[in-house]
Amino acid sequence: MPPETAILSYSEEFSSDEFEKISRGLVPQEMEDKWFIYLDGTTLHLHRSWTGICIYQVELEEKAGKYAVRRVLVNRNPTQYQATDDVYDSELLHFLVSNLLLGRKIEFPVPGASSSEAPNGIFQHHISGTAYPERPVSRKPSEHAAPRKPWWKVW
Repeated sequence: MPPETAILSYSEEFSSDEFEKISRGLVPQEMEDKWFIYLDGTTLHLHRSWTGICIYQVELEEKAGKYAVRRVLVNRNPTQYQATDDVYDSELLHFLVSNLLLGRKIEFPVPGASSSEAPNGIFQHHISGTAYPERPVSRKPSEHAAPRKPWWKVW
């Protein structure tokens, strides 16, 4: 993880069984696998499989037999990862952990602006290589927010 990071607001608690699944991680097997995910101690690392760039680090802590998220860092180095929307990054992280590690079937979050710019499934394929139902993540832009880049320029 580069020094340029942000702390995400992401709260989750996992059972011992879920932690066991998370600890197995995800090793890409083919080109369509977009993520390499592994657990080092109690820190979950999520890297883009093609570039090896770390995008998320999820620090977990054990509390009474459960594992709670203590802190999440997201890469904010603009030469490695150009996304800057903390709300969206929290939604994407939740999708990745839930679906790729825990085997759930939650909807893929598509940034609100992207959902109207591209055909259904294009953004998702680029990010996760999966075929889940999609849902837009809307966020009212702050008057001080920088204009959003199109999704194809962020990734």
